[in-house]
Amino acid sequence: MNNFWTRIIIFGLLLTLIFAPFAGFAPLLLIMFIAGVAWFFSSLFTKPSSD
Repeated sequence: MNNFWTRIIIFGLLLTLIFAPFAGFAPLLLIMFIAGVAWFFSSLFTKPSSD
């Protein structure tokens, strides 16, 4: 997955976390947000191989 779609997904997770308490399913979205942040930082620390 390229960097553009990664940023889109992270931004979407941030927006969803903001609006989640009003929808009533915050715990599930909080877990998704934590997983997204962990995936985001792991993609930062693993540099793509440029052949």
